Amino acid sequence: MSAFPHAEAGMARSPDYILVSAPPPVVLAYGIGVDSTALLVELEARGEAPDLVLSADPGAEKPETYAYQEMMAAWMAARGIPYEIVRYVPRRFKHWPPYYSILANVLTNATLPSISLGRHSCSLGPASETVSFARDE
Repeated sequence: MSAFPHAEAGMARSPDYILVSAPPPVVLAYGIGVDSTALLVELEARGEAPDLVLSADPGAEKPETYAYQEMMAAWMAARGIPYEIVRYVPRRFKHWPPYYSILANVLTNATLPSISLGRHSCSLGPASETVSFARDE
């Protein structure tokens, strides 16, 4: 007698599938800039929308940025893409007064943002300009 009785009976064995773990969720860190917007739109167009989109609100954006953020939030809602905005809320602080925005942080701690020192961390526009800028540093 065989250890595989189904083989003797001429029956085909169905393959076994083992799912080790479900794929991790895809979370997009959305900076509301050119690059992250392009990535978000492209992922949605491919049918691979992220499981969650997160934006950090520093509390000191231009009114136009907040208006654009609202427009993109509506765009994501219309497509069923979950969108959350996170904000810093001071719980314990060493300096007075506690700060709720990046501007208040700079003023409270007497520091300067990196842009004032000639550094940039946001998108600069077309890739050719970004590459040129990075090469010049």
